[in-house]
Amino acid sequence: MSPINYSPTILLVDDNRENLDLLTSVLKKINIKIIRAISGQEALNNTNGIELALAIIDVRMPIMSGYDLAVKLNEYREENKVPVIFLTANHFDQEEELKGYSSGAVDYLLKPFSQQILLSKVGVFLDLFRQKQTIRRNAELLSKSLENLAMAKERLEEREQKYLKEQLFNKTLLDSLPGIYYLYSYPDLKMVGWNKQHETIFGYEADEMHGRSILDWLLSENRELIIKAIDSFNAQNQISIEAPLITKEGRLIPFLLTAIIFESEGQQYLMGVGTNVSERKQAEKALNESKSILTKAQQIAQVGSWEYDYKSDRMKCSDETFRIFGFQPGEIEPTLNLFYSMVHRDDYTILMDRIEDVKKLFVPLSIDLRIIYPNGEQRFIHEQAEMTFDADGVPAKWIGTVHDITQRKRTEEELKKSLEQLHQLSKHIERARENERLNIARELHDDLGQALTAVKIDLEIIKQNTSDSKAKERLEDVKILVGNTIRTVQQITSQLRPEIIDDLGLEAAIDWYTKEFSKRYGMAVFLDIENGIPILKDDALPLFRIMQESLTNIARHANATHIEILLNQQDDFIQFVVSDNGVGITKDQINAKKSFGIMSMKERAASLGGTFEIKRGENFGSKIMITFPVKIDRL
Repeated sequence: MSPINYSPTILLVDDNRENLDLLTSVLKKINIKIIRAISGQEALNNTNGIELALAIIDVRMPIMSGYDLAVKLNEYREENKVPVIFLTANHFDQEEELKGYSSGAVDYLLKPFSQQILLSKVGVFLDLFRQKQTIRRNAELLSKSLENLAMAKERLEEREQKYLKEQLFNKTLLDSLPGIYYLYSYPDLKMVGWNKQHETIFGYEADEMHGRSILDWLLSENRELIIKAIDSFNAQNQISIEAPLITKEGRLIPFLLTAIIFESEGQQYLMGVGTNVSERKQAEKALNESKSILTKAQQIAQVGSWEYDYKSDRMKCSDETFRIFGFQPGEIEPTLNLFYSMVHRDDYTILMDRIEDVKKLFVPLSIDLRIIYPNGEQRFIHEQAEMTFDADGVPAKWIGTVHDITQRKRTEEELKKSLEQLHQLSKHIERARENERLNIARELHDDLGQALTAVKIDLEIIKQNTSDSKAKERLEDVKILVGNTIRTVQQITSQLRPEIIDDLGLEAAIDWYTKEFSKRYGMAVFLDIENGIPILKDDALPLFRIMQESLTNIARHANATHIEILLNQQDDFIQFVVSDNGVGITKDQINAKKSFGIMSMKERAASLGGTFEIKRGENFGSKIMITFPVKIDRL
């Protein structure tokens, strides 16, 4: 609300400063504020945004006349037009007078003017201004009063609506209660209020409910107990008791009754609710049966459950958890420190590190641990747990399971030993196979090779000693056949035991074999072999056999035209890769039970202490990758 302006402002405009001074000296006698200007533009600048009670303007001014100033002064003052008194030194005609009034004039003063007349006219406009201010103030007060009255009416209506809604809500709430609600006068214990559920459950109409005694719902043998409980209100002011109540048909329903005593307008009341506990009792029975089944299931599966609360520092454990840790159920008070103390000392640090990861990374805990029983027996367990946190990110609870995996660990250890034995047997068989190949190769080379060479020499001698041309042609054909047989024996010997590996090393053997392979099958083989890779002699032959098996499979199944072989060293590992541009191997082929070639390569890679991987290329072809550690020859 804008305040009343009790000090009106008057604008004085005259291009003659003496006239301004004279006007100012006369008007200072009254309580007003004066704004002076010697031009129209200065007057507009000085009064921008200021409410004026009156403007006294000289008509004759250069640049902007008094008429023009009057028009501009009121141009944007829609509701607060400024009354204008024009000053003029000359008599003016009717046309000029009309011009002045149309521009906003309310009066004229002729120079020289009478001070009395000036003060009288100014006083009239000041009174009008003050009356206008008073009317505005009263209008604002009236508007505010109307607003306050409307707001008060709205608040009253809101209170009434709220009260009605609360009544409706309370009734709806009471009627929606799953149990019964009752209100009795006290101490006579006559019913004065109830919910719809009370009528429905007990089979009474509303008129039958009103005034009924609380004892009417009770068996005679329970009335004394209820009366004593009500008498104890003086000390406790609250009661909670379980008792059966009688319906209109005489049926008994077990209820948990809770009530309080309170006072309202000088009258005491007993108010409470009753919950039908028939389902709860059935649920408790079912829960006990379920707990029994769960306990038995955990015992069969050897899986226990537990929960730890950081705030109370208390741990709850299932019966099987006690048994897994070597105790009878309930034999001891379970604690987190007791669990930590039973963890094998070599596993304790790992466990603490994992727990820190849980707290920092908010990930579940999953870990295998060894625990030591009080009698020194060692067992294996698997802990699976999740940690919950409060709003500040502080650990609140652990919830987890513990699984006795001792038998599984023992089985795994036995399986590991069996696999190691099988691996050693495989290595022994492979060595025996290589030795057998070596013996066969030597026999072919030493016996069959030498015998064929002798036959070839004898054929040449016979050929030279015969004169029969047909016999010579026949002997030459046989000689060529023997030569081809000798070369075949040499190829078979190289396949069985490539002596080039022992003589020149693995790199030379791969180079020789791939060239022979390219001639035989017409496939381009590209080698990318790093020089000086430290491969032991015992590792060279298995790697050569893997290459042989790879190329054989490519020739048989891949329908490829291009093969690449990579052999290099990366840090402490050697990598061997064979890839082709053929049709590519499928998952079914990789996992087939009769993929003996793949199984043979896997076993040879394992004998190197490395890994074997075969996969299909992104677009085409297949890739075989073997990675094994660099070994130092101890000899």
